[in-house]
Amino acid sequence: MKKFKKLRYIPFLIKPIWKHGKVYVLTFLLMQAVLNPIASTVSVLLPKAAIDSVTNGSPPARTLATIGVYTAIILGISVLSQILSFVVQNVAQTKISLALQLEVNEKAIATDFKYYDNPEFFTQFTYAQQYYASYANSAFMQVVQLISDVTSILAMGAIIASAERTLILISAAFVVLTVIMRLPQTKASVDLSEKLTGQIRFVNYVSRSLQQKENAAELRSSGAGAKMLNAYKNTTGKYIDILVSYYKKISKFYLPQSIVSPLQGSIILAYIVLFIIKGDTSKIGLYASLTAATSMLTANLSQLFMFVTEIFQITLQGEKISKFFEAESTIEPPDPNAVPAPDGIYSVEFSDMSFGYENSIFGIKDFNLTVQPGQRVAIVGENGAGKSTLTKLLLRLYDVAGGAVLINGRDIRDYDVHALRRHIGIAYQDVRILAMSLRDNLTVYNDATDEELLRVIDRLGLQSVLEKAGGNLDVQISREFTEDGVVLSGGEAQRVALARLFTGTFGLLLLDEPSSALDPLAEYNLMQVILDKSNTATTIMIAHRLSTVRNFDIIYHVENGEIIESGTHDELIAAQGKYYEMFTRQGENYNN
Repeated sequence: MKKFKKLRYIPFLIKPIWKHGKVYVLTFLLMQAVLNPIASTVSVLLPKAAIDSVTNGSPPARTLATIGVYTAIILGISVLSQILSFVVQNVAQTKISLALQLEVNEKAIATDFKYYDNPEFFTQFTYAQQYYASYANSAFMQVVQLISDVTSILAMGAIIASAERTLILISAAFVVLTVIMRLPQTKASVDLSEKLTGQIRFVNYVSRSLQQKENAAELRSSGAGAKMLNAYKNTTGKYIDILVSYYKKISKFYLPQSIVSPLQGSIILAYIVLFIIKGDTSKIGLYASLTAATSMLTANLSQLFMFVTEIFQITLQGEKISKFFEAESTIEPPDPNAVPAPDGIYSVEFSDMSFGYENSIFGIKDFNLTVQPGQRVAIVGENGAGKSTLTKLLLRLYDVAGGAVLINGRDIRDYDVHALRRHIGIAYQDVRILAMSLRDNLTVYNDATDEELLRVIDRLGLQSVLEKAGGNLDVQISREFTEDGVVLSGGEAQRVALARLFTGTFGLLLLDEPSSALDPLAEYNLMQVILDKSNTATTIMIAHRLSTVRNFDIIYHVENGEIIESGTHDELIAAQGKYYEMFTRQGENYNN
């Protein structure tokens, strides 16, 4: 019963096919559920019509005309089906496939950031991207094929029953025999799909990892690549073992199944020949059609049982894909009652804030910090202290577990989160450059004219990038899709990320180690530009290099999610606490 409950995933898969391709659905139904059964019925009746015409003494011309009429119907349906398939089906399937991929991507964007901490969700996301469209289309085709098979079965059954009931009994007996032999095989096939799911996931993971450029260096410079390939070999070995076990299990059903169809055909033929031997030649045409009808009935019944196997396998895939769409989000979905994002320079406050990641011992408890409008604040500390977590909470990528994060004195959860983020400029240490044009990369927050972009490029020292682009703002900043693209160095990529913050005005700037890829002199020069920009907004900077925060209004030293000391650079140096130790140690490293 548990497996049958999974059949609910078939409507889940078929629904988007109807949503994005109503004409395609109706066309395919017309072809498979109406035209093809009619063609099959006419094909079965053709031998009877032709032979009856001969045995009744009809002139050859009439017999040929009869054959011609039946053949014309069959050919007409075939041509019409081909035209419908070529004109509608091919284009529609592509359109539906692209629409379904868009649905997956839209769902991903609208899913709360917390799910990306869960590897299982990422697997579901990747799986949905790759297979949602194909399995949705497979589910639809299987259901339509079922309708076509049932229609043909009813038509063939009616032809046989109307002429010779004994043949129906013979066919029914073989159907029962086929069911008895196929049911264990069908169950084994469904079990096989479930057993292979884990193996297939890992094989796909290895393939995906090898495709990602950020993994390429590590896979080659360490033993990671060899370990991954060894794990791949072990997994594929298990995969083959499962397949061998499956085929051994079902092999005992192959022999009787291979006997059934020829035996059925021979028995029906012998039954018909007996009537002819008795001298009832008037029914030769009828029995010729009955032979064809029983053969087609058997084929349709065989397809029907194949449908059971296929449909259960598709439900397993539908279940995996549906889990991705079932992820419930509380942050990203639009909220009609949300407050519009405020204009102007922001104040920020963490008020008795508590937060922790799922499946992690790290946590922040009763955290308090206030940033006045226009203030420049630096948050420093060792890796894992919780600095970057604070920026994620300010962007409301996560919701706090207790207390509140306030913008302009109001809980951040009251605001339209998407509008609020457009007022918060963020530059990450781990820069992600879009495989798009230089213009697109510079205007992710706000559009700008060519003159404005050129001024930003000059201000951020990006002339080298513009020169690589031949002065063209529309050259792609990647060679992923074109050999004419521009490849950026790490420092250039960070400058591009920072340049985005100069195409508009923001209430709050969040800078997460924005100059880590630069040498000390270039970093110093860029920090002067950043400090100049910070005069137009409240600025919070996450820093590991303490030399970059000397001119900030106040510095908070965070450790294990708590503020352990705060003050200006000079005050913290004078206090000779942990900040002093970090600064002195980093200074020694620079000197060395």
